[in-house]
Amino acid sequence: MKILIISDIHGNAEALKAIISKETPVDHSIFLGDALLSGPQANETMDLIDELNPTISIMGNHDEEVLHPEHFAHWPEEWVALNEWIIEHLDRDTPEKLAQFKRPGKYDVEGQSIFLHHGDLDKKEGNALPNATEETFLKLDRSSGCPLVFFGHTHVQFSKTIGEQTYINPGSVGQPRTGKLQACYGVIEDGRYFARQVSYQPDKWLSALNAIDPLNSFPKFKDWLKAGLLSGYGIGKNDPWTQFAEQGYN
Repeated sequence: MKILIISDIHGNAEALKAIISKETPVDHSIFLGDALLSGPQANETMDLIDELNPTISIMGNHDEEVLHPEHFAHWPEEWVALNEWIIEHLDRDTPEKLAQFKRPGKYDVEGQSIFLHHGDLDKKEGNALPNATEETFLKLDRSSGCPLVFFGHTHVQFSKTIGEQTYINPGSVGQPRTGKLQACYGVIEDGRYFARQVSYQPDKWLSALNAIDPLNSFPKFKDWLKAGLLSGYGIGKNDPWTQFAEQGYN
């Protein structure tokens, strides 16, 4: 029995393609959310998700933004321009597919009870990062009692055991933040969890980004996006990401 667990693709089809090529076939796949925004390969990514046909897909905060663009209307203008272009160029049925993504909760996969959450908590509750308090992790599943709790959102691959529960982040498929250009994910094989990574070539991602015309009005922003992907610091080379990189996290 093999279960693939992925999260935070962010419109990076090249990264997802590398994982599919390495790990399929699988018996089940679980997607923890954030499929398309704010990456340049949204339609290609959705096609790959369709091909993978996840057993369960959880709604991420950026998936919500595709369905409700007003959520990012107050963002800096360069981000608004990028997101609006991505949404405008989506295949017609993509929003309907995203709307079918499920909410956080307890799910059963092959008789095993697991709790799935994208990982986004209220700002005052903090982020489930490796240095977070136990209380932060416990807020993800609200005393579900599930032995395994999977979540994404924070783009750091790690696990933390609290009592009888293990909280697992498989890392980000498409937007690395700890200084490595690679796709992170997890696999459950015969009841055991393994954190994995795979390298990929970003050339087609870069070409797709260059084809987004509105970004020509924001050349520094476009260069920042490129540098973030290629350096492995998807939202900038700063703390806490540099700290986690120094500690060896993926």
